[in-house]
Amino acid sequence: MILGICDGHNASASIIDGNKILYAISEERFTRKKNQRGFPKNSIEYILKNANIDDIKAIAVGGIFRKGNRLRTLKEFQERMQIPMLYFHHHLCHAALYQLSNFKECIVLTIDGGGDGLSATVSIANKNGLEVIAQSDLIDSVGDFYASITELLGFKPMEDEGKVMCLSSYGDIYAKSKGFCGSSLRSDDDIDLKVIDYNPKTKSFKNYLGVIGYEATKALKKLIGYDDSFEFKVKVSKYAQRTLENVVLKLIRSFVDEMGIENVVFSGGVAQNVKLNMKIREIANIYVPPFMGDEGLCVGASLLMKKCRIDLKDTYLGIKIDNDEIANKLESIKDKYKIRYLEEKEIPEVVGDLIANNKIVCICKGKMEFGPRALGNRSVIALPTKENAEKINKMLKRNEFMPFAPTILYEHVDEYLENPTYSPFMTMLFKVKEENKEKINGVVHVDGTTRPQTLKREINPTYYDIISYVFDLKGVPAVLNTSFNMHGEPIVGTVDDALRTFKYVGDALLLGNYLIEKI
Repeated sequence: MILGICDGHNASASIIDGNKILYAISEERFTRKKNQRGFPKNSIEYILKNANIDDIKAIAVGGIFRKGNRLRTLKEFQERMQIPMLYFHHHLCHAALYQLSNFKECIVLTIDGGGDGLSATVSIANKNGLEVIAQSDLIDSVGDFYASITELLGFKPMEDEGKVMCLSSYGDIYAKSKGFCGSSLRSDDDIDLKVIDYNPKTKSFKNYLGVIGYEATKALKKLIGYDDSFEFKVKVSKYAQRTLENVVLKLIRSFVDEMGIENVVFSGGVAQNVKLNMKIREIANIYVPPFMGDEGLCVGASLLMKKCRIDLKDTYLGIKIDNDEIANKLESIKDKYKIRYLEEKEIPEVVGDLIANNKIVCICKGKMEFGPRALGNRSVIALPTKENAEKINKMLKRNEFMPFAPTILYEHVDEYLENPTYSPFMTMLFKVKEENKEKINGVVHVDGTTRPQTLKREINPTYYDIISYVFDLKGVPAVLNTSFNMHGEPIVGTVDDALRTFKYVGDALLLGNYLIEKI
């Protein structure tokens, strides 16, 4: 067994036994602080409690450069465990996740804000392992450019980049129809700045600002200006997204042509940008790991030590919900809710009926997902209508412009998506077929796209059967699926998290095998 640790941004821990990931957990799910930094004490303790400590032969740490308390904490933990501990470069850990793909040979691209002195790498992966062939340093950071735009628009950098991506899809006509635009409305063509680009001669990105972080934000503000209007945010977001796509596609086309390899594994925080992923898919075969951000470094470090392929079918790798614990917790709230225990075979019909009757159902069941997406075990689900989208937005206190995603039964994806592929982890974006947009209008973004989880029954039988039951009643093989958490908080992990969040969200909660309904 190899214990993996990421002790930086979005701290996490994992354990690999043979060619299987037994556990992988982000520390934020325990501390309730989004993207928790530091030593993943709670995650490690949970893993050690549920694994055989004597079988752990080594510790793999994602990231090399650290000092002070971070290093001391790791050394103290090694002393406690009395086993070897190896440190691996940040971007190599991102790149090592190619071992989750089924590509025999591929180009591996990693892009993020920065880690261990680099912001991007290009490698070739094949039967001989991983060979790094190009790099970009911290100054020439595409991820930092996008984070600086995020900060410029008043959002939180390294966390709210998804909001910029969503805003980039809004058109002027749509914005006017929603009453967002004023007299200052201008074309997004007004922004024509060459701030960052790809240089094929140096095989690196090039930052023409010459600064990063808050200094880059200030420099961009001088060049672009700022006002708080929706139309300005849309205009700047379009510019940022267009720039991101242009420079990354330049790089990929260059290496695809040079190497003659059309398989691309894309990892690092920027790989969460599904609009970019859709563009990459137009020129190459793409695989994006489900935990592409820094939380995945713990797994990547272990894979660099283990050097094994893993057939990852799901991400249910975290905290497990226990029915006995639930029963004890429910004693104190049994007078506030309608509570009943459901046998596993009863769940699809009972929960399916609630969904079909336009109820919003929270699910906290089985092992928690690892990575940024809730995929049926820590989800809020409902019929995929605009009305439900608006209702859930208010409950979760989300920005109105942020879209929802669906879970679609895999057998029906051809009816709803253009050129679909199997996408079990919500890492890809697809155009929705015009003839079926209205049937799932609550999960279609303003540009006609959606980011689905396409679900096969063997991956999560109970969740699949709930949706299948809804399909039989309503004729739509999909539900709206968003993560079970208040906006700005981590996804719920424990029974207590679920009960606390359910006070504000949903009509019913499937907690393990207990159905809890608000009276």
